[in-house]
Amino acid sequence: MIEREQADFFLAEAYNAAVRAGAKIMEIYTRYDDFFVSLKADSTPITIADKEAHTLIKHFLSATRIPLLSEEGRDLYFDERRGWDLFWMVDPLDGTEEFIKRNGEFTVNIALMVDNRPYLGVIYIPTTETIYFSDPDRGSFCKTAVRPEMSAEYTISRIFAGARRLPVVGKRNVPMKVALSRSHESEQVREHIRRLQEQIGEVQIVEYGSSLKMCLVAEGSVDCYLRTTPTSEWDTAAGEAIARGAGVRVVSLGGEPLRYNEESLENPPFICLTKYLSGYEWQQ
Repeated sequence: MIEREQADFFLAEAYNAAVRAGAKIMEIYTRYDDFFVSLKADSTPITIADKEAHTLIKHFLSATRIPLLSEEGRDLYFDERRGWDLFWMVDPLDGTEEFIKRNGEFTVNIALMVDNRPYLGVIYIPTTETIYFSDPDRGSFCKTAVRPEMSAEYTISRIFAGARRLPVVGKRNVPMKVALSRSHESEQVREHIRRLQEQIGEVQIVEYGSSLKMCLVAEGSVDCYLRTTPTSEWDTAAGEAIARGAGVRVVSLGGEPLRYNEESLENPPFICLTKYLSGYEWQQ
């Protein structure tokens, strides 16, 4: 059981780590002509910004003495992490392809996991100086004009000062808005969209990169986010914490909750639905 004072401490640590990592990423984004792109074993790109943001977050969060599972960290065998009941799940630069394209749609994702479920989450979008965060008791929030600063030291009172409670949109959008990945799409997605149109009516497609899509569903500006192409647990953990805090349903296309700290860290296809679609039953 995490006490209120502990939860505030963990949220402030995650918040400050995300803002500091965003500052490092923006330094590279604005000053470097070459991001030193290479390919990982799974053929996905990695840049110097991914690596330096990971190093910064790992060092900053080490003060919490909680283990960290990061996309850019060393591979951890399942036997080493299967007994963890408290750990950080981090994607230091979610949307590396968008970063390389320089379209601004990339984020820093940090989640605190308790009993293999997202307990609280922080997602920072340094290009727009926007941060989303969740607290298990207070709900989920969004705040703007949060500048990327390497010396960020926000207290819990400053974190909540001026933050907007999510969702900020009080009803379903008309037409219904569905978020899809800007860089990853499949024929399976198009088939699901056709099903939505048959049941809901007109559907407007919007494309975004990174975990920004889950944040937009949490705030209500988008009604649904559908993903059928591969994602990993660090892509969704912080976003799920924020989405659930705003009343959003996050489930696999089979209707099951997403599972974390599994032997394979790859997620199944999933969907996020706002609370204004609570009567809508997804069918795989």
